[in-house]
Amino acid sequence: MSHNNYIDLFLDKEFRTKLIATYQTNKIGRSFDVNEINSQLRELFAWITSQVNKEKLYSNRKPSFDSIKTKELARCIIEIANMGLSINPYDKEAYLFIHWESHCEQVFPTVQIGIQGMNQFYGACSKIKSTNFSVVHDGDQFEWYGENTPPRFIHSYTTDGNAIVAAFSVITFTDGTFYCSYIGTNEIQSIISDKTQMMDEAGISAWVNFTSRCVRNVILRRTFNSLANLLGLLPNNRSINDSGVVVKVEQQTPKVNQTAHFTEESVSDEDFAALLANQLDQ
Repeated sequence: MSHNNYIDLFLDKEFRTKLIATYQTNKIGRSFDVNEINSQLRELFAWITSQVNKEKLYSNRKPSFDSIKTKELARCIIEIANMGLSINPYDKEAYLFIHWESHCEQVFPTVQIGIQGMNQFYGACSKIKSTNFSVVHDGDQFEWYGENTPPRFIHSYTTDGNAIVAAFSVITFTDGTFYCSYIGTNEIQSIISDKTQMMDEAGISAWVNFTSRCVRNVILRRTFNSLANLLGLLPNNRSINDSGVVVKVEQQTPKVNQTAHFTEESVSDEDFAALLANQLDQ
């Protein structure tokens, strides 16, 4: 049985050594040991396999991970590690997406930062004292004073079941200044209307069941995208473009520790790769 190209990447020892070395040089004050990195890598490739199978199951003619060049997939995985974030998609710190570049007729993966990853960067920024991301329900007391002054907001738990009419963020800096962002009623209603129609394969929409949390994540992400480049929230000279994709400001190559060793797993990497390949064959 021949492995799919991305499964070959999972077995690539040189790639894994580089991944571990990259985590050892991240700059947000976190450390992952070798066992944790290996576990995250398995979770990632199991998730990739599930995405490939999902595209096959629903006969979607969309680009899938099995059509991506191995070196491009490796680049994006290393990119996540270079920011010090977990590569396990279930940790919600960073995600891999794929898109079609029409000008060169190729499929490329990209990296976008998840909500938990954004919270990591907020917490690691020495310029930020505190953050607040809130939704406003009909019946709450709310007055907006602009980008430089925190709004007046009094929430009553009796309004939790009412319609959401606004969302706002307040970033408090260590020098006593503020950055405030606001989404008004019309835009909120438009976002909710559009998103609640988007359901997964099981017919479930998080926007129906967890509307308040989803709206809060919208203002959190919008605020992060506005401040990420201004404050240098991303480490290692990374920035975010207008589409929310992580891009390099300049090329950096981490020093690879050739003596890195791998702890034996109860299931070998070769057997795990064979399991992934077998799932593709079904």
